[in-house]
Amino acid sequence: MKNPFNTIFGRAALMTTSLLVLAYAAMVFMLGREANQMHAEHASRGIQVVEEARRDGLEATKHIASALGATYLDGGDASSGDGPPSRRETHGLYENALRENLPPGSQVVLSGDTGTVWVRYAGDANWIRIPDATLTEARLHTALALMLALAIAVAFLGAWQAQRPLRRLANAAREFRIGVSTPVVSVSGPREVVELIVSFNEMIREISEYEQERAMMLAGVAHDLRTPLTRMQVRADLLPHSAERMGFLGDVESLGRIVTQFLDFVRDRADGSPLVSVDSFCQSQYGNVPQDGDTESSLVTLDLRTAGHFRLPLVDLDRILANLLENAMTYGEPPVEIATSVQHGKCVLTLRDHGPGIPEDQLEHALQPFVRLDEARGGDAHCGLGLSIVRRLVRRNGGTFCLVNAADGGLLVTLTFPDRA
Repeated sequence: MKNPFNTIFGRAALMTTSLLVLAYAAMVFMLGREANQMHAEHASRGIQVVEEARRDGLEATKHIASALGATYLDGGDASSGDGPPSRRETHGLYENALRENLPPGSQVVLSGDTGTVWVRYAGDANWIRIPDATLTEARLHTALALMLALAIAVAFLGAWQAQRPLRRLANAAREFRIGVSTPVVSVSGPREVVELIVSFNEMIREISEYEQERAMMLAGVAHDLRTPLTRMQVRADLLPHSAERMGFLGDVESLGRIVTQFLDFVRDRADGSPLVSVDSFCQSQYGNVPQDGDTESSLVTLDLRTAGHFRLPLVDLDRILANLLENAMTYGEPPVEIATSVQHGKCVLTLRDHGPGIPEDQLEHALQPFVRLDEARGGDAHCGLGLSIVRRLVRRNGGTFCLVNAADGGLLVTLTFPDRA
């Protein structure tokens, strides 16, 4: 399972979110503490003014309290329902800060729902009510949580925008590697990313020009060989001796196959042929392969299990199977087993022979163009392009190519494709 945080977007989002959460926790602690102390200090001054006015016997005590945003409650007012909801003191940050600024013995009760505080000054039987004295914890945490959510959303958006150019660059590099297209990445993002994308586009352009020149050269050589091969075939038919004629025609046919492989290798355009069922194609082409002499086993055996669900372009499929079968028949031993299946949502095509296989240290080397592991077979109409052509065609169709030695002998080729359905 892929780690969702092992990406630029995931790491940037995780780091930013972590910083915001830490900042949120620090702000809740520091802001709540500082705000409660500040509110408590202002409220204590107002309470002291009201209390001093009462002690001096001023009749304007209630007016002074009202001017300060408080309500002075005598015994009758407190008992009529304007008093504290409970005579039991509360001990939150705000209440404790307020007690520190009042004489010992003062009572403080805070309503957690409204933020209203009731204070009974030491030595006084009456209450002073201050509405909306402080933010309740619910209101404070709701406001800060909203700020945190907005900050995280902005952080995620910023991280997503920052990784988009790199994501496009990675997709373009993958497409170019598998031969799907020659992409040009749109230039955007920070300066360093812009410089990277510009360099990548220039590199792709230069490589593409080189590949086109090489392909044109190889295609031209291969095409020019067609005419003399045709003349050689005509002249071979005029030879009087049958053995010489057959040998000459065999050599011409071998050269023709080499030219065909060259043309297949340099062909760099996508296959526009219709999609066909791999099972149906294999059954029609290899379902009635003649028996190998007097043996009871067929040269090719089929185990098709996708029931038409597995589809590939006709020409590409024909070239893939033709090259794999030719390689298996030339270097391996029959029977060649062709199987299709659906595994974990992917369509899988496997082809296995029963030959000696390939040494483990040469498996990757065998996939390189123009590589022949057995140099003695170099003149047998093979130029080391078969597996390279297959791998290129598989990648072009979004698949993966795997070449291993089977556990009980033979070479096993596994082609995995996305489910086109």
